[in-house]
Amino acid sequence: MKLSVPFNGDPGLLGKINRDKVVEIYGKLSHDFTGGGRAACINPRVSRKRLVNCVRQAHLFGIEFSYLINAACLGNSEWTRSGQHRLRSLLDWLAETGVDNITVASSYLTELIKKNYPFKIHISSMTQIKSIRQAKMWEELGADEIALSQIDVNRNFSIIEAIRRNVGCKIKLIVNEDCLFHCPNYSYHANIAAHASQNTLGNYFLDYCRIDCRLKKISDPVNFIRASWIRPEDLHYYEKAGVDIFKIIDRGMTTEALVRIVKAYTINRYDGNLLDLLPHPSINLTFNKSEFLSKIRYFFKPFYVNVFKLYKVKSIMTDFDAYIDNRALDGFLDFFLENNCELRSCQECGYCEKISKRAVKINKDYLDNARSLHRNFLDKIVSGDIFKY
Repeated sequence: MKLSVPFNGDPGLLGKINRDKVVEIYGKLSHDFTGGGRAACINPRVSRKRLVNCVRQAHLFGIEFSYLINAACLGNSEWTRSGQHRLRSLLDWLAETGVDNITVASSYLTELIKKNYPFKIHISSMTQIKSIRQAKMWEELGADEIALSQIDVNRNFSIIEAIRRNVGCKIKLIVNEDCLFHCPNYSYHANIAAHASQNTLGNYFLDYCRIDCRLKKISDPVNFIRASWIRPEDLHYYEKAGVDIFKIIDRGMTTEALVRIVKAYTINRYDGNLLDLLPHPSINLTFNKSEFLSKIRYFFKPFYVNVFKLYKVKSIMTDFDAYIDNRALDGFLDFFLENNCELRSCQECGYCEKISKRAVKINKDYLDNARSLHRNFLDKIVSGDIFKY
């Protein structure tokens, strides 16, 4: 079992985590030309100096470094002379730095990098690989590793096994993301995040998709169970199916949180609230006091949005007052070894609903207030009220 771990900007991170099964650390600069899969406002502070030091330290420990150029969209800037210059300048610097792998989300970048640079190519989950043909096409382009679509295949062992039989490159899965099963907003959210992570004028955003996702969970707690997470105890099922590497997210997490999460997936066990292993606000560096001023500068855009109305709903991004008993989920995955969610509706099946009643506990007072807060905020976005003074 091998782990891929995020770099959160802390120079001491690798010295604090359990490195027994870590083969890769991944990350990127706080801002760059290409952007990636996370908005700038939730990215950690990573300067060129910090990234260079992390690459060197990783190599001392025998760990590879993967740089993310996995934005779902580059805004067509890659087809301009200036865009080409900035892209090549970034790649040239990464080669000088000693980065081992580049994670991409486009076939063009795959070909460009493969033909001109020494990096190994990793294909991002942003490409939503969920079929044999997709996997084969990326491998034929030169991919050394592919990350499968967590929202589509994390509970579908038949397709994981089929892809494994048909490709020789490495297969990766994200283990601790809580995206909704077959989320209809995934591609849209990926594009929003791409533009919000690039150092351009258009990088400001309101995370409509995240708020909508949270509302769906608190409106129907079964969605906590339907999400795409994989428990530490269940990694062996995926290894048997042919998965090579398990990716832990998120780059915005505190070092303390990452230490806990890496340990859980290293020893294949966690006793407590499963939500402790998933990204949530209280363990995100964005909400640390040291980051407060930079985030104020990011969100204070009075010509983009009504900052007074936005300030009033700031409490929306708090942790769920929920508890998912990880021990109550023992044996949970056995059902999916024999059943395919693609062939039955959730209403017809009812399995996750049954598990939810056993494992998920939510404070009722919190639920009523949180539902109202999320609905009101979404209404302000959809009606346009949040943009008006």
